[in-house]
Order: sequence, then C-alpha cells, then structure tokens
Amino acid sequence: MKKLFKTPKITQRIIRSAIILGFILASSITLIGYSQFTRIFTVQYNNYIMSIAQTARACLEPDKIEQYYATNQKDEAYEKVEKILIDLTEKFDLTFSYVSYVEAPDYTKIHYIFDTVNSKSKWTPYELGYTENYIEENYNKSAKAVFEAGTPSVRHTFKTRSGSHITAMVPVTNSQRKIVAVLGVQKSMQEFVDARKHYLLITTIAEIIIAILFIIVITAASDHSIIKPLMEITKEAGRFAEENKTAPGWIEKIKNKDEIKTLARSVEKMEDEIIAYIENLTSVTAEKERISTELNVAHQIQSDMLPSLYPAFPARKDFDLFASMTPAKEVGGDLYDYLLLDKDHLMLVVGDVSGKGVPASLFMVITKTLLSSHAIQNMSPKQIFETTNSQLCQNNETGMFVTCWLGILTISTGKLTFVNAGHPDPIWYHDGEFKPVVTKPNLVLAALPQTVYKEHTITMNRGDRLFIYTDGVSEATDADNNLYGDERILKTLPETLSMNTHESIGYMKKSIDDFTGSAPQFDDITMMELILDTPIA
Repeated sequence: MKKLFKTPKITQRIIRSAIILGFILASSITLIGYSQFTRIFTVQYNNYIMSIAQTARACLEPDKIEQYYATNQKDEAYEKVEKILIDLTEKFDLTFSYVSYVEAPDYTKIHYIFDTVNSKSKWTPYELGYTENYIEENYNKSAKAVFEAGTPSVRHTFKTRSGSHITAMVPVTNSQRKIVAVLGVQKSMQEFVDARKHYLLITTIAEIIIAILFIIVITAASDHSIIKPLMEITKEAGRFAEENKTAPGWIEKIKNKDEIKTLARSVEKMEDEIIAYIENLTSVTAEKERISTELNVAHQIQSDMLPSLYPAFPARKDFDLFASMTPAKEVGGDLYDYLLLDKDHLMLVVGDVSGKGVPASLFMVITKTLLSSHAIQNMSPKQIFETTNSQLCQNNETGMFVTCWLGILTISTGKLTFVNAGHPDPIWYHDGEFKPVVTKPNLVLAALPQTVYKEHTITMNRGDRLFIYTDGVSEATDADNNLYGDERILKTLPETLSMNTHESIGYMKKSIDDFTGSAPQFDDITMMELILDTPIA
C-alpha cells in the first residue's frame, strides 16, 4: 500500500470514495438478490404445501370425525382414509400429516384422530384418541384461527432439532359446514434453507472478490506508468463500440507484462466474444420469435378445441348455455366442454389442471379428450371419472392432477347427476336464491389410481341457473393481494338475473377485471353458466 500514500490527497479521496461506493453497490445487489430469492421460493413452497393440504382434506369423511373423536373406534372408512393419507405422506415426501381436534379457549390440548408419519422419519404416528398438551404460540394461534374463523395458515419453522419445516393447516368442515377438526401437513424446508445459505455465501464471496479487484484497479490507475496503456485500451474499446469489429495488432502496443497486459488480452477476447454473442443473440432472437409464433398457434389451437359459439345449440330453445376461458399465459390449464349426448341429455364439464403454461395445457387436452370420449359411450358421471382417472394415473411422472366437476342433465325433467373431484362447488339459482351446491368432494383426478367417485343429484326447475367456475375466479387478486372470493361471486350473480348466459359471463368477467385492476392475472379464469328453459335474447 506504499504507492497509495505517495499519491495526491485528492486521488486518495477519490480512491476511498470509489471503494466505499463499490461496497455499497455490491452489498445492495446482494441483499436485493437474497430478498428476491427468498420471496420467490417462499411463495412456491406456500402454494405447494397448501395444495397438498387441500388434496388431503378432500380425502376425508368429515361427517365421521366427531364419531371417531367420541368413540376412539376405527371402522372400514377410517382405515381407508388412513391409507390414503399414508400414501399422500409418502408420495409428496411429507414429514407427517394429521387430523386433530384442538380444545378452546387456549387451543393447547390436542386430540389426534389421524396421524401419519413418513417412513423415513424417526417419529412414530399417534394412535386414534391420543391426547397431548402442546404449548407453542404460533401453533396455538393458527389452531385458533382455523377453529374460530376457518382461516387456513402456513407456518415456517427454522433451526429446530429436526431441521427446518413448512406446515399448512386447513379447517375440516362437515356437511353442516361446522368446523370439526384441523388437518395439518408438514414438509421439510431444509433444501430451501441450504440453498439460501449457499446463495448468500457465494454472493458474499463474489462481492469480496469484486471489491478487492476494484481496489487493485483503482490503485493501479493512480500510477502514471499505466495511464498510457489504459488509454490505448480505452481507445480500442471506443473504436470497437463504434465499428463493432476487431482491429488485429492493436494489442502489440501494450508493452506491459502485468495485469494491464491481461486486461488488454481480456478486451481482445471480449471483442471476439461480443461478436460471437451478437451472432448468437441474433439466432436466439429468431428462435424466440419462432417459439412465440408457435405459442400463438398453440393458443389458437387450444381456443378452437373449446366450444365458444353462442348460442351453443341454436336449434334448442329449452336451455341457454355459454362458457369462456381466459388463460393466465399464452396457453392455459383450465378446461370446459359441453355435449348433447342425445336429444334429452346434456353433458357439462369444467376442470382445472395443476400448474400453468404448456405442460398444463397438454394435460388439459388429454383430460378433455378422455372425458368427452367416455361421455359419448353412455357412461354415468361416476364411470366417466373412474375410467378417466385410471388412464391419467398411468405414467404420470410429473405428478400433475386435475380438479374437475362433471354433470349430465336430463333436459326434460331437470335432473342433474354430477360428480365433483376436488373442484369449487357450483352455484345454483333455485327458489329465488343463489347458493352453492355443497357436496363432499371426491379426490382430484390423476392423484391415485383405483379411486372411487360418488355421484350426487339435484333437480333443476324451469328458470333455474347453474354457474360453474374454476378457482381462478374466486382467487383473482388485486394489487393489495385481496381475493375476489366466493362472497363477492354470490353478491354479483344476482345482478345478472335479467341477462342471458353470454351477457352474464361477460358481466362477471368485467366485475373480476374491475376488481383486479392493474394486478397481473396469476391463474386461468374459466366460467360456465346454464339457464334451463329460458329463451335466448
């Protein structure tokens, strides 16, 4: 550092200022990158664990929870649900999953109804009826929120004896919409924690290295003996920026045998690499344009696969039907379809594939094709789902699944037979009131082979309406992360009573767009509406 102290004071101040600024900029970039890395992975983990919890909840028989709690006796249905929970725990590599009742008012006394533990874990599962007092502030608050407000929660636990975990808790409600238990699933976050530490370590080391190199370059620049070669390099860089081509022989003017020569060679190499990069960038840009064109074609193909004409069946005046799908990306994972199986039977289906983009759209096409092909073979909704589920489970290495609602309407009688595979409940306008058609949902399609699906039936009167939608409607989010929500759907639908289905769907879409404003669309939005025996305007 002797040379540094021989330089003028103004030069020393410039050097010190440059060093401080370099460290501030490098530190800011590191902190911003670390923050974004943590945020993105946290959102992905939260969505993933909540999806698993909701899938597990769909397997339960909530109306029997209080019986198990009261008697501590297992039955065939209990053992069936327990096996499914064990399969889910192993398949999704959970630490454990449980269903329990937690006593008010402090929510510290836990009564276990189901408890499954990963086979790789050192823990052993609790038996039905096992009770413990568990005092942990975050857990007790989450349990209180579940039982008193029905609010799902996700908790992150770091640096425990068993590592770092993410836990989701969701309410379990019976057919009377009473919260009878909480379902929790826990998964290790150690991989995420290790990756975050590694990221911070690498960026910190890079910051130190860059700062050291920065100091060396600034210090060397203060030495008059290197000004000329640096000017030569600067001159060459300026010439290259203007002409965008190399000038053979310029590096011979640099006589230094130190870092300056290395820098000159690096500039020479950089020129060659930039030229190669520009050529490659031109090729990549052309490839991106080709991919963009193909995605647009894929979007058009997908749109053409979904029925979109209105009226859907111009010759039929005994019902009015319309549906629409707005993908979050170029192509979407939502699906819908409707088919006149014969003069008196109409099939309706709405579904939502896990994930987004091209993979979800391909899975959507397969699902829609299977459902339609089975429907025209005069299968019942139950048979259609069981056959389709079995085929989707084959070679499903990506672990994708589909929430789906399918019904077959006998037009002359208004009898609607349907099956719900983990999908949002449709909303029925009947006897002057909009209300959800609440049933115990079946397991989603493509999750587990040999799944048995249960049918339900309602009878629609003339003038009744049925509104079917995907969670992209209820979970549409504004700039403040507020959800559109089921209550807003029930509040908006009465405003469409004087409209036909085409106008009604358009009105609902505008209501969603007005709510979300400038916030980006994160999920596909699909809606279908049927009006029985209402003339088309």
